[in-house]
Amino acid sequence: MKHKSPVRSLPYLHANWSRPLLALGLGISLIAATNAPPPASGSEKNPIIVQGERLPEAVLEERATQFVRATGVAAGRTPAARWIDPVCVQVQGLEEVGKRAAEAKIRSIAASVGIAVAPNSCRPNIVVNFTSDGAGLAQEIHRRDSRRLAQLSARARDNILNSSAPIRWIYSTELRGRDGQMVNADGGAGQTAPATHDGSGAGSSLGGDMTMMHYENSIVSTLTNRILTSAIVIIDTDHAMGRKLDSLAAYAALVAFAEIRNLDATPDGSILGMFEAGAPPRGLTPQDTAFLRALYRIPLDREAMRHRGQLVHEIARELASNEAL
Repeated sequence: MKHKSPVRSLPYLHANWSRPLLALGLGISLIAATNAPPPASGSEKNPIIVQGERLPEAVLEERATQFVRATGVAAGRTPAARWIDPVCVQVQGLEEVGKRAAEAKIRSIAASVGIAVAPNSCRPNIVVNFTSDGAGLAQEIHRRDSRRLAQLSARARDNILNSSAPIRWIYSTELRGRDGQMVNADGGAGQTAPATHDGSGAGSSLGGDMTMMHYENSIVSTLTNRILTSAIVIIDTDHAMGRKLDSLAAYAALVAFAEIRNLDATPDGSILGMFEAGAPPRGLTPQDTAFLRALYRIPLDREAMRHRGQLVHEIARELASNEAL
């Protein structure tokens, strides 16, 4: 029996929604950079040494804390979610050369932070849409499957459906037991449980909080994992005009791989601030990368409060390690 893809091929993205885009229109640079000229003779005799002061551990911890809080990951009583099944990325709305470049960028980021990537022939569970009407596409998705936004707060739903955000995203999640079986709202195997959080931003349409607890060597396990099962990222090309495709793909990768529940999140030192900063990052920052690696290292069967602490600790630790290099 064939299994349905978590993210359908979205046939309604034809005509008005998936108008092909010229590389020039998005400021895409797909031409390989030429090799840098060899150093001038004698340049190695007087190397330039750049010295900097290492940031204190407390400063790194505070930065990590602010990042986690701004994104809404593991906010309140809702534990963090991540992909367990291999990710399969499909980009829509670009000409073929741009489509391949964006998909390759997202897949390479996944591999670099420890996320399993499905073969090219896979059924997509992450769809990145380039469209000239981001709000209109979100509204059409909501009209066809209202469950995707049903559990969000009114503010979060309005942000996705009606804002002029350059990028917006929608997730589906489910609860699974630690051995992989799906868990229903009563704690047994069965259908996906509805989300119970109000969703401060672009949260999940499916998922939920469980009250089961199990003590193992003084560690409290929830016996369940929150799993990302689909992600739709909508990039409004009119509002993202002038950004490089490589940067947009990196932004899409971050919000597709982690349940960023705050659509307005623009933490310092993150690509999430790309549309706010005067000199925006061109790709994932060290902080973004440290966050994704931490998210895919921590145990999922923990309470939200413990997830927050673990994420902060792991992000700060990796940033400190990077500074020591």
